[in-house]
Amino acid sequence: MTVILDSVEDFNLTNLRRVAWQGQPVRFGPAALARMKKSRADFLHMVDTVPGLHIYGVTTGFGDNAAKLLNAEERQTMAKHPSFIQSVAVGPEMPPRIVRAMIMTRLLNYVSGYAAVSLETAQAVADMLDGRPLPVVRRWAQDSEGELHQFFNLYHHLMGEMSQVRDQNALRNGSGCSAGILGDMALRTRRRVQLATRVFALSIDVGHMGTQPYDPALKSVLIDPFEHEAIDLLNRDLADLSGDDRREYQSPISWRILTRVLGHLLHSLSRLEWAADITLTQVNDNPVYLGPDAAPPYGRCITTGGFHVPQAYQMVNWMKAAWADVAAIAARQVALLHNGEVSRLPHRLMIQKNGRRGSTFFFSTTAYDMARRIQDEAAPATIPLYVGHDTQTDTIFPLFQAWESENSVSRYVDLLLAMLAATASQGLAAANSEPAPSLRAFVEDVRRHFPPVDGSRDMGGDIDKLADAFGAAVMGGSDAFGLPKLD
Repeated sequence: MTVILDSVEDFNLTNLRRVAWQGQPVRFGPAALARMKKSRADFLHMVDTVPGLHIYGVTTGFGDNAAKLLNAEERQTMAKHPSFIQSVAVGPEMPPRIVRAMIMTRLLNYVSGYAAVSLETAQAVADMLDGRPLPVVRRWAQDSEGELHQFFNLYHHLMGEMSQVRDQNALRNGSGCSAGILGDMALRTRRRVQLATRVFALSIDVGHMGTQPYDPALKSVLIDPFEHEAIDLLNRDLADLSGDDRREYQSPISWRILTRVLGHLLHSLSRLEWAADITLTQVNDNPVYLGPDAAPPYGRCITTGGFHVPQAYQMVNWMKAAWADVAAIAARQVALLHNGEVSRLPHRLMIQKNGRRGSTFFFSTTAYDMARRIQDEAAPATIPLYVGHDTQTDTIFPLFQAWESENSVSRYVDLLLAMLAATASQGLAAANSEPAPSLRAFVEDVRRHFPPVDGSRDMGGDIDKLADAFGAAVMGGSDAFGLPKLD
Protein backbone atom coordinates (compact mmCIF):
# COMPACT_ATOMS: atom_id res chain seq x y z
CA MET A 1 0.00 0.00 0.00
CA THR A 2 0.98 3.64 -0.46
CA VAL A 3 0.65 6.31 2.23
CA ILE A 4 -0.99 9.47 0.85
CA LEU A 5 0.40 12.71 2.28
CA ASP A 6 -2.14 15.44 1.62
CA SER A 7 -1.94 17.63 4.75
CA VAL A 8 -0.02 17.94 8.02
CA GLU A 9 -2.65 15.69 9.66
CA ASP A 10 -1.28 12.79 7.60
CA PHE A 11 1.97 12.99 9.57
CA ASN A 12 0.97 10.81 12.50
CA LEU A 13 2.22 7.74 14.35
CA THR A 14 0.09 5.34 12.33
CA ASN A 15 1.46 6.55 9.00
CA LEU A 16 4.98 6.78 10.40
CA ARG A 17 4.79 3.10 11.38
CA ARG A 18 3.55 2.17 7.90
CA VAL A 19 6.34 4.07 6.14
CA ALA A 20 9.24 3.51 8.54
CA TRP A 21 8.55 0.04 9.97
CA GLN A 22 6.64 -1.58 7.12
CA GLY A 23 8.46 0.04 4.21
CA GLN A 24 5.41 1.47 2.46
CA PRO A 25 6.02 4.23 -0.13
CA VAL A 26 4.46 7.69 -0.04
CA ARG A 27 2.64 9.85 -2.56
CA PHE A 28 1.59 13.49 -2.42
CA GLY A 29 -2.17 13.97 -2.48
CA PRO A 30 -3.93 16.47 -4.79
CA ALA A 31 -4.43 19.07 -2.08
CA ALA A 32 -0.74 18.88 -1.12
CA LEU A 33 0.36 19.28 -4.74
CA ALA A 34 -1.91 22.29 -5.24
CA ARG A 35 -0.68 23.84 -1.99
CA MET A 36 2.98 23.33 -2.91
CA LYS A 37 2.52 24.73 -6.43
CA LYS A 38 0.81 27.88 -5.17
CA SER A 39 3.33 28.41 -2.39
CA ARG A 40 6.23 27.99 -4.82
CA ALA A 41 4.77 30.41 -7.36
CA ASP A 42 3.93 33.03 -4.69
CA PHE A 43 7.39 32.73 -3.17
CA LEU A 44 9.22 33.19 -6.47
CA HIS A 45 6.98 36.15 -7.29
CA MET A 46 7.92 37.76 -3.96
CA VAL A 47 11.65 37.20 -4.54
CA ASP A 48 11.45 38.71 -8.03
CA THR A 49 9.23 41.63 -7.02
CA VAL A 50 10.41 42.90 -3.63
CA PRO A 51 13.87 44.50 -3.71
CA GLY A 52 16.42 44.14 -0.89
CA LEU A 53 14.88 41.04 0.73
CA HIS A 54 17.12 39.20 3.17
CA ILE A 55 16.00 35.56 2.95
CA TYR A 56 18.54 33.21 4.47
CA GLY A 57 19.99 30.78 1.96
CA VAL A 58 17.98 32.32 -0.91
CA THR A 59 18.81 35.99 -1.38
CA THR A 60 21.74 35.75 1.07
CA GLY A 61 24.52 33.28 1.62
CA PHE A 62 24.63 30.56 4.26
CA GLY A 63 26.25 30.76 7.71
CA ASP A 64 28.45 33.81 8.22
CA ASN A 65 27.63 34.89 4.66
CA ALA A 66 24.04 35.62 5.74
CA ALA A 67 24.83 39.35 5.74
CA LYS A 68 25.68 39.34 2.03
CA LEU A 69 22.80 40.13 -0.30
CA LEU A 70 22.92 38.22 -3.58
CA ASN A 71 21.79 39.34 -7.03
CA ALA A 72 19.67 37.12 -9.26
CA GLU A 73 22.64 35.50 -10.99
CA GLU A 74 24.38 34.78 -7.67
CA ARG A 75 21.20 33.20 -6.31
CA GLN A 76 21.07 30.77 -9.20
CA THR A 77 24.76 29.93 -8.83
CA MET A 78 24.42 29.28 -5.10
CA ALA A 79 21.27 27.19 -5.63
CA LYS A 80 23.12 24.81 -7.95
CA HIS A 81 26.36 24.66 -5.99
CA PRO A 82 27.02 21.02 -5.05
CA SER A 83 27.22 19.92 -1.44
CA PHE A 84 30.78 20.21 -0.17
CA ILE A 85 30.38 17.39 2.37
CA GLN A 86 28.52 14.12 2.47
CA SER A 87 29.21 12.74 5.92
CA VAL A 88 31.48 13.33 8.88
CA ALA A 89 29.91 10.74 11.16
CA VAL A 90 31.45 7.40 12.13
CA GLY A 91 30.38 4.11 13.64
CA PRO A 92 27.54 1.67 12.94
CA GLU A 93 24.78 2.52 10.49
CA MET A 94 21.39 3.70 11.69
CA PRO A 95 18.62 1.11 11.23
CA PRO A 96 16.72 1.46 7.93
CA ARG A 97 13.48 2.20 9.76
CA ILE A 98 15.07 5.28 11.40
CA VAL A 99 16.42 6.53 8.07
CA ARG A 100 12.98 6.10 6.49
CA ALA A 101 11.35 7.88 9.44
CA MET A 102 13.69 10.85 9.07
CA ILE A 103 13.03 11.08 5.33
CA MET A 104 9.27 10.93 5.78
CA THR A 105 9.19 13.68 8.39
CA ARG A 106 11.35 15.95 6.19
CA LEU A 107 8.33 16.02 3.84
CA LEU A 108 6.15 17.77 6.44
CA ASN A 109 7.49 21.21 5.55
CA TYR A 110 6.90 20.57 1.86
CA VAL A 111 3.31 19.31 2.20
CA SER A 112 2.44 22.22 4.51
CA GLY A 113 3.49 24.73 1.84
CA TYR A 114 5.69 26.66 4.25
CA ALA A 115 8.95 25.52 2.61
CA ALA A 116 8.12 26.85 -0.89
CA VAL A 117 10.39 24.14 -2.26
CA SER A 118 10.31 23.17 -5.92
CA LEU A 119 8.01 20.27 -6.77
CA GLU A 120 10.92 18.48 -8.42
CA THR A 121 12.99 18.43 -5.23
CA ALA A 122 10.00 17.57 -3.05
CA GLN A 123 9.23 14.62 -5.31
CA ALA A 124 12.87 13.51 -5.31
CA VAL A 125 12.81 13.30 -1.51
CA ALA A 126 9.51 11.38 -1.54
CA ASP A 127 10.95 8.98 -4.13
CA MET A 128 13.69 8.00 -1.65
CA LEU A 129 10.98 5.99 0.14
CA ASP A 130 10.01 3.89 -2.89
CA GLY A 131 12.23 0.93 -1.95
CA ARG A 132 15.51 2.06 -3.48
CA PRO A 133 18.73 1.76 -1.39
CA LEU A 134 18.78 4.23 1.48
CA PRO A 135 21.62 6.63 2.24
CA VAL A 136 24.03 5.52 4.93
CA VAL A 137 23.59 7.54 8.13
CA ARG A 138 26.05 6.64 10.86
CA ARG A 139 25.29 6.78 14.56
CA TRP A 140 28.20 8.62 16.12
CA ALA A 141 29.27 12.27 15.86
CA GLN A 142 25.99 13.20 14.19
CA ASP A 143 24.97 15.94 16.61
CA SER A 144 25.53 19.26 14.91
CA GLU A 145 24.09 22.72 14.45
CA GLY A 146 20.46 21.72 14.13
CA GLU A 147 20.49 18.56 12.00
CA LEU A 148 23.00 19.63 9.36
CA HIS A 149 25.10 16.46 9.51
CA GLN A 150 22.09 14.21 9.09
CA PHE A 151 20.72 16.30 6.23
CA PHE A 152 24.02 16.30 4.36
CA ASN A 153 24.08 12.51 4.79
CA LEU A 154 20.55 12.12 3.51
CA TYR A 155 20.31 14.69 0.73
CA HIS A 156 23.80 15.55 -0.53
CA HIS A 157 22.93 13.83 -3.83
CA LEU A 158 20.07 16.30 -4.35
CA MET A 159 22.20 19.39 -3.66
CA GLY A 160 23.72 20.46 -6.94
CA GLU A 161 22.80 20.91 -10.58
CA MET A 162 19.18 19.78 -10.11
CA SER A 163 18.63 22.23 -7.23
CA GLN A 164 16.57 25.36 -7.77
CA VAL A 165 16.38 28.55 -5.74
CA ARG A 166 15.39 27.81 -2.14
CA ASP A 167 15.75 24.01 -2.52
CA GLN A 168 19.05 23.52 -0.72
CA ASN A 169 17.81 25.49 2.26
CA ALA A 170 14.67 23.32 2.36
CA LEU A 171 16.85 20.19 2.35
CA ARG A 172 19.43 21.05 4.97
CA ASN A 173 17.80 23.53 7.34
CA GLY A 174 15.36 23.02 10.21
CA SER A 175 14.94 19.87 12.28
CA GLY A 176 13.11 17.37 10.11
CA CYS A 177 14.77 14.29 11.66
CA SER A 178 13.58 14.88 15.22
CA ALA A 179 9.95 13.99 14.58
CA GLY A 180 10.87 10.71 12.90
CA ILE A 181 13.19 9.63 15.70
CA LEU A 182 10.75 10.67 18.42
CA GLY A 183 7.81 8.99 16.68
CA ASP A 184 9.73 5.74 16.27
CA MET A 185 10.62 5.78 19.96
CA ALA A 186 7.00 6.42 20.97
CA LEU A 187 5.80 3.45 18.89
CA ARG A 188 8.42 1.14 20.40
CA THR A 189 8.00 2.33 23.96
CA ARG A 190 4.22 1.81 24.10
CA ARG A 191 4.66 -1.86 23.24
CA ARG A 192 7.71 -2.30 25.50
CA VAL A 193 5.77 -0.91 28.49
CA GLN A 194 2.97 -3.43 27.82
CA LEU A 195 5.57 -6.20 27.80
CA ALA A 196 7.14 -4.95 31.04
CA THR A 197 3.84 -4.92 32.92
CA ARG A 198 3.21 -8.52 31.87
CA VAL A 199 6.65 -9.59 33.13
CA PHE A 200 5.98 -7.88 36.45
CA ALA A 201 2.57 -9.54 36.71
CA LEU A 202 4.29 -12.91 36.29
CA SER A 203 6.77 -11.96 39.02
CA ILE A 204 3.90 -11.07 41.37
CA ASP A 205 2.25 -14.40 40.66
CA VAL A 206 5.33 -16.63 40.94
CA GLY A 207 6.66 -14.85 44.02
CA HIS A 208 3.38 -15.45 45.92
CA MET A 209 3.08 -11.71 46.51
CA GLY A 210 -0.07 -10.14 47.88
CA THR A 211 -2.22 -8.30 45.38
CA GLN A 212 -3.44 -5.47 47.58
CA PRO A 213 -1.17 -2.79 46.01
CA TYR A 214 -2.82 -3.51 42.63
CA ASP A 215 -6.41 -3.72 43.84
CA PRO A 216 -8.74 -1.83 41.45
CA ALA A 217 -10.44 -0.40 44.53
CA LEU A 218 -7.37 1.82 44.96
CA LYS A 219 -8.50 3.87 41.97
CA SER A 220 -10.90 5.70 44.27
CA VAL A 221 -7.94 6.71 46.43
CA LEU A 222 -5.21 7.36 43.86
CA ILE A 223 -5.90 10.42 41.72
CA ASP A 224 -3.13 9.84 39.17
CA PRO A 225 -4.75 8.47 35.97
CA PHE A 226 -1.48 6.82 34.97
CA GLU A 227 -1.46 4.83 38.19
CA HIS A 228 -5.02 3.79 37.32
CA GLU A 229 -3.69 2.60 33.96
CA ALA A 230 -0.90 0.66 35.71
CA ILE A 231 -3.48 -1.07 37.90
CA ASP A 232 -5.52 -1.99 34.82
CA LEU A 233 -2.51 -3.39 32.97
CA LEU A 234 -1.40 -5.49 35.94
CA ASN A 235 -4.91 -6.79 36.54
CA ARG A 236 -5.14 -7.79 32.90
CA ASP A 237 -3.00 -10.74 34.02
CA LEU A 238 -3.77 -10.88 37.75
CA ALA A 239 -7.57 -11.06 37.60
CA ASP A 240 -7.67 -14.87 37.73
CA LEU A 241 -4.78 -15.26 40.15
CA SER A 242 -5.12 -17.95 42.79
CA GLY A 243 -5.13 -16.72 46.37
CA ASP A 244 -3.62 -19.94 47.72
CA ASP A 245 -0.39 -19.57 49.71
CA ARG A 246 -0.19 -15.89 48.88
CA ARG A 247 1.21 -13.32 51.26
CA GLU A 248 -1.29 -11.85 53.66
CA TYR A 249 1.31 -9.44 55.05
CA GLN A 250 3.28 -6.73 53.26
CA SER A 251 5.33 -7.70 50.24
CA PRO A 252 8.86 -6.29 49.81
CA ILE A 253 8.90 -2.71 48.60
CA SER A 254 10.07 -3.65 45.10
CA TRP A 255 6.70 -5.34 44.55
CA ARG A 256 4.62 -3.01 46.67
CA ILE A 257 5.49 0.13 44.69
CA LEU A 258 4.89 -1.31 41.23
CA THR A 259 1.68 0.67 40.77
CA ARG A 260 3.52 3.92 41.46
CA VAL A 261 6.67 3.15 39.45
CA LEU A 262 4.78 1.77 36.46
CA GLY A 263 2.38 4.71 36.72
CA HIS A 264 5.30 7.08 36.34
CA LEU A 265 6.60 5.01 33.42
CA LEU A 266 3.21 5.39 31.73
CA HIS A 267 3.18 9.12 32.50
CA SER A 268 6.59 9.46 30.85
CA LEU A 269 5.31 7.49 27.87
CA SER A 270 2.31 9.80 27.60
CA ARG A 271 4.58 12.85 27.48
CA LEU A 272 6.74 11.14 24.87
CA GLU A 273 3.69 10.44 22.71
CA TRP A 274 2.53 14.04 23.19
CA ALA A 275 5.92 15.33 22.03
CA ALA A 276 5.86 12.95 19.05
CA ASP A 277 2.38 14.15 18.03
CA ILE A 278 3.51 17.78 18.29
CA THR A 279 6.74 17.40 16.35
CA LEU A 280 5.12 15.27 13.64
CA THR A 281 2.78 18.12 12.69
CA GLN A 282 4.86 21.19 13.61
CA VAL A 283 6.59 22.97 10.73
CA ASN A 284 10.29 23.12 11.55
CA ASP A 285 11.90 24.82 8.56
CA ASN A 286 14.14 27.86 8.90
CA PRO A 287 13.05 30.25 7.53
CA VAL A 288 9.38 29.56 6.74
CA TYR A 289 7.42 31.25 4.00
CA LEU A 290 4.03 32.79 4.79
CA GLY A 291 2.00 33.36 1.62
CA PRO A 292 0.21 36.56 0.60
CA ASP A 293 -3.02 35.49 2.28
CA ALA A 294 -1.25 35.44 5.67
CA ALA A 295 1.14 38.32 4.98
CA PRO A 296 -0.13 40.58 2.16
CA PRO A 297 0.67 41.70 -0.40
CA TYR A 298 3.51 39.31 -1.36
CA GLY A 299 4.04 37.13 1.72
CA ARG A 300 7.20 37.07 3.79
CA CYS A 301 9.87 34.76 5.21
CA ILE A 302 10.41 34.43 8.96
CA THR A 303 13.38 32.93 10.77
CA THR A 304 11.92 30.35 13.15
CA GLY A 305 14.59 28.86 15.37
CA GLY A 306 13.55 25.59 13.75
CA PHE A 307 17.03 24.22 14.28
CA HIS A 308 16.22 23.29 17.85
CA VAL A 309 13.48 21.03 19.29
CA PRO A 310 14.04 20.75 23.06
CA GLN A 311 11.18 18.31 23.62
CA ALA A 312 12.82 15.85 21.20
CA TYR A 313 15.71 15.09 23.53
CA GLN A 314 14.20 16.14 26.86
CA MET A 315 11.34 13.64 26.50
CA VAL A 316 13.94 10.98 25.70
CA ASN A 317 15.80 12.00 28.87
CA TRP A 318 12.64 11.65 30.95
CA MET A 319 11.84 8.26 29.42
CA LYS A 320 15.33 6.93 30.11
CA ALA A 321 15.12 8.04 33.74
CA ALA A 322 11.78 6.26 34.17
CA TRP A 323 13.27 3.03 32.77
CA ALA A 324 16.20 3.39 35.18
CA ASP A 325 13.80 3.22 38.14
CA VAL A 326 11.98 0.26 36.62
CA ALA A 327 15.33 -1.47 36.09
CA ALA A 328 16.28 -1.15 39.75
CA ILE A 329 12.97 -2.73 40.75
CA ALA A 330 13.33 -5.56 38.24
CA ALA A 331 16.87 -6.38 39.36
CA ARG A 332 15.78 -6.50 42.99
CA GLN A 333 12.94 -8.87 42.13
CA VAL A 334 15.30 -11.18 40.24
CA ALA A 335 17.43 -11.44 43.37
CA LEU A 336 14.55 -11.93 45.81
CA LEU A 337 12.74 -14.56 43.74
CA HIS A 338 15.80 -16.75 44.33
CA ASN A 339 15.43 -16.30 48.09
CA GLY A 340 13.03 -18.97 49.30
CA GLU A 341 12.29 -17.11 52.53
CA VAL A 342 10.84 -14.26 50.46
CA SER A 343 9.31 -16.01 47.46
CA ARG A 344 8.23 -19.32 49.08
CA LEU A 345 9.94 -21.04 46.16
CA PRO A 346 12.70 -23.66 46.34
CA HIS A 347 15.84 -21.89 47.50
CA ARG A 348 17.94 -20.57 44.60
CA LEU A 349 15.30 -22.03 42.27
CA MET A 350 17.38 -25.19 42.04
CA ILE A 351 16.11 -28.03 39.83
CA GLN A 352 17.55 -31.51 40.29
CA LYS A 353 16.92 -33.93 37.46
CA ASN A 354 18.63 -37.15 36.33
CA GLY A 355 21.59 -36.54 38.62
CA ARG A 356 22.09 -32.98 37.38
CA ARG A 357 21.39 -29.66 39.03
CA GLY A 358 20.48 -26.38 37.43
CA SER A 359 19.69 -22.88 38.73
CA THR A 360 19.31 -19.30 37.55
CA PHE A 361 20.79 -18.02 40.81
CA PHE A 362 23.62 -16.06 39.20
CA PHE A 363 21.14 -13.86 37.38
CA SER A 364 20.94 -12.11 40.76
CA THR A 365 24.31 -10.55 39.92
CA THR A 366 23.83 -10.14 36.17
CA ALA A 367 20.51 -8.34 36.61
CA TYR A 368 22.12 -5.69 38.79
CA ASP A 369 24.77 -5.15 36.12
CA MET A 370 22.04 -4.53 33.54
CA ALA A 371 20.29 -2.11 35.90
CA ARG A 372 23.57 -0.25 36.46
CA ARG A 373 24.12 0.05 32.72
CA ILE A 374 20.63 1.47 32.29
CA GLN A 375 21.25 4.01 35.04
CA ASP A 376 24.57 5.00 33.45
CA GLU A 377 22.88 5.54 30.08
CA ALA A 378 20.09 7.52 31.75
CA ALA A 379 22.38 10.54 32.14
CA PRO A 380 20.50 13.36 30.37
CA ALA A 381 21.52 14.68 26.98
CA THR A 382 21.84 18.47 27.13
CA ILE A 383 23.15 21.21 24.86
CA PRO A 384 26.94 20.69 24.61
CA LEU A 385 29.25 23.50 25.65
CA TYR A 386 31.31 23.28 22.45
CA VAL A 387 30.11 25.36 19.51
CA GLY A 388 29.52 24.92 15.80
CA HIS A 389 31.70 25.92 12.89
CA ASP A 390 30.87 29.66 12.63
CA THR A 391 29.18 32.51 14.48
CA GLN A 392 25.79 31.72 12.91
CA THR A 393 25.78 28.06 13.89
CA ASP A 394 27.02 28.39 17.44
CA THR A 395 24.80 25.87 19.30
CA ILE A 396 24.67 22.08 18.97
CA PHE A 397 21.44 20.07 19.08
CA PRO A 398 22.00 16.83 21.10
CA LEU A 399 19.37 14.71 19.36
CA PHE A 400 21.56 11.80 18.32
CA GLN A 401 23.31 11.64 21.68
CA ALA A 402 19.89 11.17 23.26
CA TRP A 403 18.84 8.58 20.67
CA GLU A 404 22.06 6.57 20.99
CA SER A 405 21.77 6.23 24.78
CA GLU A 406 18.03 5.46 24.53
CA ASN A 407 18.83 2.74 22.01
CA SER A 408 21.22 1.17 24.53
CA VAL A 409 18.67 1.52 27.32
CA SER A 410 16.06 -0.30 25.22
CA ARG A 411 18.37 -3.26 24.68
CA TYR A 412 19.39 -3.44 28.34
CA VAL A 413 15.73 -3.25 29.38
CA ASP A 414 14.91 -6.19 27.10
CA LEU A 415 17.79 -8.18 28.61
CA LEU A 416 16.72 -7.36 32.16
CA LEU A 417 13.06 -8.18 31.50
CA ALA A 418 14.23 -11.44 29.93
CA MET A 419 16.14 -12.28 33.14
CA LEU A 420 13.11 -11.54 35.30
CA ALA A 421 10.80 -13.56 33.04
CA ALA A 422 13.29 -16.47 32.89
CA THR A 423 13.71 -16.39 36.66
CA ALA A 424 9.95 -16.49 37.19
CA SER A 425 9.65 -19.37 34.70
CA GLN A 426 12.42 -21.20 36.57
CA GLY A 427 10.56 -20.65 39.84
CA LEU A 428 7.45 -22.28 38.43
CA ALA A 429 9.46 -25.26 37.20
CA ALA A 430 11.34 -25.62 40.49
CA ALA A 431 8.05 -25.59 42.42
CA ASN A 432 6.32 -27.80 39.84
CA SER A 433 3.49 -25.29 39.58
CA GLU A 434 1.54 -23.41 36.93
CA PRO A 435 1.09 -19.66 36.48
CA ALA A 436 -2.26 -17.92 36.49
CA PRO A 437 -4.34 -18.94 33.43
CA SER A 438 -3.94 -15.52 31.82
CA LEU A 439 -0.14 -15.89 32.00
CA ARG A 440 0.25 -19.45 30.72
CA ALA A 441 0.65 -18.54 27.05
CA PHE A 442 3.23 -15.95 28.04
CA VAL A 443 5.26 -18.50 30.02
CA GLU A 444 5.11 -20.90 27.07
CA ASP A 445 6.52 -18.17 24.82
CA VAL A 446 9.30 -17.47 27.33
CA ARG A 447 10.23 -21.15 27.53
CA ARG A 448 10.55 -21.45 23.75
CA HIS A 449 13.65 -19.29 24.07
CA PHE A 450 14.69 -19.98 27.65
CA PRO A 451 13.66 -23.46 28.90
CA PRO A 452 13.92 -24.18 32.63
CA VAL A 453 17.52 -24.85 33.69
CA ASP A 454 18.18 -28.39 34.95
CA GLY A 455 21.89 -28.57 34.19
CA SER A 456 24.88 -26.64 32.93
CA ARG A 457 24.30 -24.58 29.74
CA ASP A 458 24.91 -21.20 28.13
CA MET A 459 22.21 -19.29 30.00
CA GLY A 460 23.57 -15.94 28.86
CA GLY A 461 23.14 -16.95 25.25
CA ASP A 462 19.58 -18.04 25.94
CA ILE A 463 18.85 -14.70 27.63
CA ASP A 464 20.13 -12.97 24.52
CA LYS A 465 17.73 -15.06 22.45
CA LEU A 466 14.81 -14.25 24.72
CA ALA A 467 15.70 -10.54 24.67
CA ASP A 468 15.90 -10.71 20.86
CA ALA A 469 12.43 -12.27 20.82
CA PHE A 470 11.15 -9.52 23.15
CA GLY A 471 12.62 -6.92 20.79
CA ALA A 472 11.04 -8.56 17.74
CA ALA A 473 7.64 -8.58 19.46
CA VAL A 474 8.05 -4.92 20.42
CA MET A 475 8.75 -4.10 16.78
CA GLY A 476 5.63 -5.99 15.73
CA GLY A 477 7.49 -8.78 13.97
CA SER A 478 5.70 -11.56 15.87
CA ASP A 479 2.54 -12.14 17.87
CA ALA A 480 4.39 -13.62 20.86
CA PHE A 481 4.25 -12.52 24.50
CA GLY A 482 0.75 -11.10 24.15
CA LEU A 483 1.80 -8.32 21.76
CA PRO A 484 -0.17 -8.48 18.51
CA LYS A 485 1.78 -8.75 15.28
CA LEU A 486 1.61 -5.62 13.15
CA ASP A 487 0.38 -6.17 9.58
